[in-house]
Amino acid sequence: MKGKIKFIQENGEWSNSSGTFNKFQVQFDDGKTYQFLAKGQFKKQIGDLVDYEVTNQQYGTAKLVYTQPQANGVSKDQMIVSQSSIRTSAEFHKHRLSSTIDDVLRDAQKIIDAVNKQLCQ
Repeated sequence: MKGKIKFIQENGEWSNSSGTFNKFQVQFDDGKTYQFLAKGQFKKQIGDLVDYEVTNQQYGTAKLVYTQPQANGVSKDQMIVSQSSIRTSAEFHKHRLSSTIDDVLRDAQKIIDAVNKQLCQ
């Protein structure tokens, strides 16, 4: 779920085998209110747009969801394919004295295209 934080109030402590946590009552602009746990201070501020997941509807508890930002909309898997393809192409060209960076990148793109074609089948 996404929500814009409207109000934050500290609401005591809670302890378990993982340690002691501060409890925070957080209200969103849609009127929903949930209790969050944090070590130290709550990591977000009023006005922040956050992703969160309700962990227990009955007790009104939730947790923040942190997602890894993707570089230019490219997935982590695609970045790995690209990096390994460039490395493979560079290894292929390292003993060819006439090879240029354009040759390396052109062949890397051919490898990337071949891998992606295999993944889509």
